[in-house]
Amino acid sequence: MKTLAIDTSTRQSSLALFMGSDLVASQWLDPSLQTTQAITPLLQELVDEVGWKPAELQLVIVAQGPGSFTGLRIGVMTAKTIAYVSGATTVGVNTLRAIAQRCDDNVSRLHVVMDAQRKQLFHAAYDRNDNGNYVEVQSTQIVDDQAFLASLSPGESITGPGLKNKLAYLPEGVRVVDENEWAPTAQAVGRVGIVDFLAGRFDDFWSLSPNYYRKSAAEEKLESETP
Repeated sequence: MKTLAIDTSTRQSSLALFMGSDLVASQWLDPSLQTTQAITPLLQELVDEVGWKPAELQLVIVAQGPGSFTGLRIGVMTAKTIAYVSGATTVGVNTLRAIAQRCDDNVSRLHVVMDAQRKQLFHAAYDRNDNGNYVEVQSTQIVDDQAFLASLSPGESITGPGLKNKLAYLPEGVRVVDENEWAPTAQAVGRVGIVDFLAGRFDDFWSLSPNYYRKSAAEEKLESETP
């Protein structure tokens, strides 16, 4: 099955192509360009590299959130557009779960965090099963950064871009995954989505949408001003 994976949940976005479960190509988007400018040319470059056509894609997997509001919208809309043209099946993947997938270490409980702004974090927790896949044990929620990090117990592991400049808040004995594995990637998004698809899970094309997990600052301001 020819598969495209898309991650635009952070500024460092990426695309990946898989044949079955095998990665055949991947590339970062140019961060100096707007995502909308960079994503289509890069996709064309990748499919040309492996000798495919966009219309031949059979599965499109996309990071659904949490993450950048604008980035998630672009990624999901791109996935839906490609799926509409090619007739591909779509699968949305939780960004935190994709980050967890990058951790190959022998850990049981793994916490994953992304910056939610306002001194808060997006957080989810996962346990690794016998197949090496991470199973969600704490669904995505928003937590206060300092209080949450200080609440972790020695022996637990943590990863994710939300750790940047916050390591000082961690108690002694909490294991931090290698910083090179903190960020989400299209390759990780693809691997998670392929596992889900093979297990029979996919998303309705028409209803696929980003999961922001919080309202934007503009929406919250509008609600507070509405009598």
